[in-house]
Amino acid sequence: MTKSKAAYQFATQTLGKRPLFMWTFTFKEALDVKKTRKKWNHLLTLLVKTFTGLCGLRVFELHESHGLHVHLVTNRFLDVNQARKLATQAGWGRVHVMRIPLERAGYLAKYLSKERPECLKRWRLWAGFGDWDWTRVKDVISDSRFSRIYRAAKEAFGWSGRRGFFERMNLATFLEMRTAIEGWKDGFGPGGKRYGECSRFDLFGGSAVDSPF
Repeated sequence: MTKSKAAYQFATQTLGKRPLFMWTFTFKEALDVKKTRKKWNHLLTLLVKTFTGLCGLRVFELHESHGLHVHLVTNRFLDVNQARKLATQAGWGRVHVMRIPLERAGYLAKYLSKERPECLKRWRLWAGFGDWDWTRVKDVISDSRFSRIYRAAKEAFGWSGRRGFFERMNLATFLEMRTAIEGWKDGFGPGGKRYGECSRFDLFGGSAVDSPF
């Protein structure tokens, strides 16, 4: 399971204690993806202004023949006729809604398992909206040997931003291999020392590995 999908699943569990409502907004004709997103932002603004206290989750799905669909899970019932009126005002076509039990709120996560289309690169496939604290992808921490080593190296060497990403990955991969061979504790060097307390030789020996030293 990806971190994005896991974060979405966690978010659905905190959305509400009552039955939720799943909405789907589509167009009569397939539109350019960027235009669709712009129209969605317009519609969401109208929905939030009209229905006080509205909270929920949004998921993008790119359909092969019908373009971008927007799925919502909301925490309250909305007047369907009024919602359709707002959708028409924002340039949308068909609107469909159904009531769902809490345990089905994670259903839309299936769209997050699909391979991301090129046109949706760098897009957030899902997001929360409204005044509530939903789980973000950054809140999900992967617990594996590699992730523990990477986090320890990041803290020790002050990594930030995206610069040098591949060099960092190579370094963390080398430390993962060295940890397995030497029997070190994950995220620590020889003798249980933190990476920041180790010398270059402690961590890398005579290997020609790019490092922050």
